[in-house]
Amino acid sequence: MGNVQAAACLDRAGGSKAQYLNKYLSPEQIQLVQDSWDVMKEDLPTLGVTVFLRLFETEPDLKRLFPKIVRLNEVSQLEMDVDKDMLQRHAVTVMEGLGAAVESLEDSDFLNSVLISIGQTHVRRNVKPQMLKVSRLWPSLNHGFSQVLGARYDTPTADAWRRVFNYICVQMKRGMENPDIDTSEDAMGS
Repeated sequence: MGNVQAAACLDRAGGSKAQYLNKYLSPEQIQLVQDSWDVMKEDLPTLGVTVFLRLFETEPDLKRLFPKIVRLNEVSQLEMDVDKDMLQRHAVTVMEGLGAAVESLEDSDFLNSVLISIGQTHVRRNVKPQMLKVSRLWPSLNHGFSQVLGARYDTPTADAWRRVFNYICVQMKRGMENPDIDTSEDAMGS
């Protein structure tokens, strides 16, 4: 429950000033995320494909956002038939972006500017801010982490990741809602 309240607090505070991760995540939690990422980054294709296949299973309406990956049948209805190579490439790209965020956890200004830019990019791909709801994407990401980490994905690690994910969503949402924000100025705390 604390994660939801903290995310709501972050979301309300997401006005014009940059948010700082160290006010939301402890150094110990940052370390848990970075240590677990060191394990997961060894097999980004498996992690990414696991996350996206779960996402397509649990949120089938989101398949429409991936027309190059999810194929249409003769009557233009989406099917689970996916272009596995393209899915893997996209999944690895997304996981690499997540990795870049994880590696920037100690530099909120840089992290915020990157996440806002990613949000702005997603607007051009018809992703709406409400699609970033934790209830939609988090279960798939959480599932992928659990599959790859196994017993190492304990409660404190899962909690730390959920906090990072909430933070990422809030910053991306800022970019989606403000597609003209100059992230270089935001990075300077203006």
